[in-house]
Amino acid sequence: MSFFCAPVGIIVCMDGRLDEVDVMCVGMYVQTLCLLLAERGLGSCVQVSVVEYPGVVREALGIVEETKVLCGIAVGYEDARVGSNALEVGRDAWGDCVEFFE
Repeated sequence: MSFFCAPVGIIVCMDGRLDEVDVMCVGMYVQTLCLLLAERGLGSCVQVSVVEYPGVVREALGIVEETKVLCGIAVGYEDARVGSNALEVGRDAWGDCVEFFE
């Protein structure tokens, strides 16, 4: 697990006894964490690829089977010299993503 060579790698987990809807709460926590890191000048990159290798993550970190591995987060100071950090992804207009029903 290299976490894009970041000095800090976080693995986000959830107790397996919780319901799938609780993943939304964890997602809100992850978003808040990333926003707080940015506020303090740190970059972050959420990595869902770790979910594809839960056995490796569990073994490396001693995470019990009853715990769901949800994602990883790379944390560090952004290096503008790295090409991938220059990638800018635009946002869709909110009207393209939201639909109202009466």
